[in-house]
Amino acid sequence: MSLLEPSVQELVWAWLMRQRSPHTGAAYGRDLREWLAFCNQFDLDPLSVDVGHGDVYARSLQVRGLSARSAARKLAAVSSWYGYLVRRRVIKANEFGGANRPETNRKESSTVSLTESEARAMVYAAANDHGWQRLRTAAIIPFMLSVGPRVAEVTTLTHASLGYEHGMQTVRIVGKGEKIRTRQIPPEAMEVLSAYLVGRGFAQGPLFATAAGRPMLAGDITDLVKRVARQAGLHRPERVTPHALRHTFATLAIERGASLDEVSEALGHESTDTTKIYVHALRRLENDPSVKVAKVLW
Repeated sequence: MSLLEPSVQELVWAWLMRQRSPHTGAAYGRDLREWLAFCNQFDLDPLSVDVGHGDVYARSLQVRGLSARSAARKLAAVSSWYGYLVRRRVIKANEFGGANRPETNRKESSTVSLTESEARAMVYAAANDHGWQRLRTAAIIPFMLSVGPRVAEVTTLTHASLGYEHGMQTVRIVGKGEKIRTRQIPPEAMEVLSAYLVGRGFAQGPLFATAAGRPMLAGDITDLVKRVARQAGLHRPERVTPHALRHTFATLAIERGASLDEVSEALGHESTDTTKIYVHALRRLENDPSVKVAKVLW
């Protein structure tokens, strides 16, 4: 197959259009394009592959240096497409589903979590940003740290997402699977958010906008977070991502007495098992036996 057959292209679009979340659809689309490019490179018919081809593709992802979690996610996305093709009776069985997937440790997360002092340093650096984007920076960093949304959720927020219920400022977040959760915006975060909204001079459209007025993209927010991390003088600022701010929200909330169920609901997790990943690394480090041994040595 030197080119992607029109029938395959139609099946790709049909599957992607079934995804309720545009962010999920976009992620699946990227993963599937990579797999189809792999098929094209080795002249494979995507509708006739077997488990061996899946094993080779899994190995190629590892050779590229992808983490086990990222590789497993990509393989799961492709397998989901083949599962859809089975239901459509385009193919008889999902041979790809049997491919070897890298083992992942569900108790570990590669995402960093900031300490209280580091989180405060981020808020301080954001408040002291410069240029036209100063008010926006001063608003978005504390908003993400104190509310803990996914970066994809932030990009879809509009002014209409804001509300006021039971005497509290709120934000309506549309999460994975189009599931909606209403979160309280702390007064401190709302104060800087209001200053930003007043300063930019218009009350409609995206909540966090570029100079051109379009919604900030995930890449825009990632660049901003890393820049503020550098300005805050954090160690290895390149590791501080929007997801690190979400991770920080979870760990700080639990450290300050929030229950696992409360944090899980706030994050929009389907299960507390996902939330546990956020806090396990912190507790593992805090309880590391090395501290007990060091007390003997020094």
